[in-house]
Amino acid sequence: MKKPSLYSLMAILILATVLSGCGIGGGPTGYTPGQSSICTVGSVSFNIHYVPAAASFPTGTDDLGTGSVSNAYWMAETEVTYELWVAVYDWATDAARGANQYHFQNIGEMGDGGLMGGTGYTNQHPVTNVSWRDAIVWCNALTEYYNAQNGTSLACVYTYSSAIVRDSSDANATACDGVTANAAAKGFRLPTSMEWELAARYRGSDSTNAILSNGIYWTKGNSASGATADCFDNAATGAVAWWAVNSGSSTHPVKGKTPNTLGLYDMSGNVMEFCFDIFSSLDRVSRGQSWMNGNLQVGATDSDTPDYTNFNQGFRPVRTE
Repeated sequence: MKKPSLYSLMAILILATVLSGCGIGGGPTGYTPGQSSICTVGSVSFNIHYVPAAASFPTGTDDLGTGSVSNAYWMAETEVTYELWVAVYDWATDAARGANQYHFQNIGEMGDGGLMGGTGYTNQHPVTNVSWRDAIVWCNALTEYYNAQNGTSLACVYTYSSAIVRDSSDANATACDGVTANAAAKGFRLPTSMEWELAARYRGSDSTNAILSNGIYWTKGNSASGATADCFDNAATGAVAWWAVNSGSSTHPVKGKTPNTLGLYDMSGNVMEFCFDIFSSLDRVSRGQSWMNGNLQVGATDSDTPDYTNFNQGFRPVRTE
């Protein structure tokens, strides 16, 4: 009989410890790294995974930088699927919401939308062709939708002049680009660049293709998230990511590759992911590269303008513990 792999055992452990309630109260006093909790809005459910804080961890493609994240957080298991995007979008833009109705500049696409002639797209492809502005406003909408469905009172993270930002249209660019992110709010939001890199690199006790820092192993910065060798090893990268070598010039449904140690899928490849940080001027950070890219170094950082949209760009939300 074939012995289960380390990744198989890890997946079984994660599935066995799924918590209800989106990680909100009522759970154990000490969550374990990668522990999963389920969130539901309307008829759509998605998992979030626990990511511990870290006082210091290596950053950059050469591992010579140092990052820190002071608070633990929950990160979505996958990039936002088109299914989840639409569920929140439809609720948020319903005119019955009156003064609290949301408005979006872009409606989103199912994966790359057949850009390269592909077929067979499903709502489990990541949503694309949305902007950073759309993403932060959608996170506020997800927070309010979750509250409405579950009787919770999570605070929206993104405000402008103390008002919840519900409009990502070009006409509301000043408010979107000038949002304040409430550090104490427990609603959904984009990760910071350091939160993204921590979650992408964390290996815990697994020393494979890793460097040791403060008693924890971290995936090397020249590798894809969770990969067993650097990003120039096609087999190792292809096991964890959809990229230029194996994507067939297309996005793919989420969860099609091996997750990283925290149980997070597609942290490298499939679509790039917006982070909250300003890169330079008004440009916002993007991480992870996409199905179009041939170099998935997890320590690399990219940027785009807040109104930028593309068929290789998506996002995944987090929530502060």
